[in-house]
Amino acid sequence: MIIAISGTPGTGKHTVAKALARKLKYQILDLNRVLGGGKTEREVTLREVNDAFQSLKQDNALVVSHLSHFIKSNRISMIIVLRTDPTILARRLRKRGYKKAKIYDNAIFEAMNGTYAEALRTKKRVFQIDNTKNINRTVKKAMSAINGTGKSDAVDFSDKILKIEKIFK
Repeated sequence: MIIAISGTPGTGKHTVAKALARKLKYQILDLNRVLGGGKTEREVTLREVNDAFQSLKQDNALVVSHLSHFIKSNRISMIIVLRTDPTILARRLRKRGYKKAKIYDNAIFEAMNGTYAEALRTKKRVFQIDNTKNINRTVKKAMSAINGTGKSDAVDFSDKILKIEKIFK
């Protein structure tokens, strides 16, 4: 089974993927690393994302990136979208050294359910999990989703939009 783990930057994708990989004994394909991501920012095309995915030969893997939900492949069994309260997300991104405009864009996108909405359009199995507070809960919820017994969290951060606007004025 190949599982895409997606979400706005700062939602905990890599942390959750490492924990899941240990439990499942899966390989991690970190698209950010494969595509040359890091401290320097560059635009990446969806063709590059899909080409990077094609390098994956294993059938038991976690594909991690804020763009992984865009991969067009029947090999991906499900998409797990991690969510985080946008005000907490903004703090995490600030600690990482993101510029103010980029923090604002990501916090607003998270508040508007951006990644989750994009993932739903793929017509694949999609689960969203609120990873605001407890990584252990998130990993447990993800394992339930993978095993076919879990349900998506009901996550709606749209009430944070005005707060984000005030913070970034």
